[in-house]
Amino acid sequence: MKNKNGFTLIELMITVMVVAIIAAIAIPSYQQYIERKDLAIARQEGLRIAAELERFKAKNFSYKGFDASYLYTYGSIDDDGNPITASYYDAGAGQLLLPLGSTSTTAKYILTLVNNGAGHKPLTITKDNDGTETSDSASVNGLSWVMSVQRAPDVAGEPKQPRNYDLLLNSAGLRCMTRTKNVVISYTNCGNPSEKW
Repeated sequence: MKNKNGFTLIELMITVMVVAIIAAIAIPSYQQYIERKDLAIARQEGLRIAAELERFKAKNFSYKGFDASYLYTYGSIDDDGNPITASYYDAGAGQLLLPLGSTSTTAKYILTLVNNGAGHKPLTITKDNDGTETSDSASVNGLSWVMSVQRAPDVAGEPKQPRNYDLLLNSAGLRCMTRTKNVVISYTNCGNPSEKW
């Protein structure tokens, strides 16, 4: 009789079980790593815009008119095939989807920058067709700002990363984060419980 080399069924089952155990340990660790990375990106972009806001105020004595579009430009092509410069930052809404380049369906965070006053309107100056400033834009005093960095919702309206944090920061030095959803959109605080960062 000739010896046939191969694996027995028991050896194969043991190998599959070992791989399954390793995967069961590795997948949650990888998910936590991705969530920490997304939170770090959200913090970094929030602090980057905050630093630019202070530079803008030092030159203009107000935050009114700040537009972060220049920080997030990229090359694109218009409908006619001509190269244009576009921006990930939506100046009209004062919003930035994170990570950069994501769409409303793929974004992990939505950064929103507004005037810290009545109505919480974007700091960007908007004008009518005749070139006059709109009433919404005119009501912005630009003396202070507030920024929410909120986890993007899934199709059911729940945060895509329920174990991660929403962030809030403002021109007065507030820096807080919370896991409680829909708290930072009030633009006042992170509720309770919250953490400083």
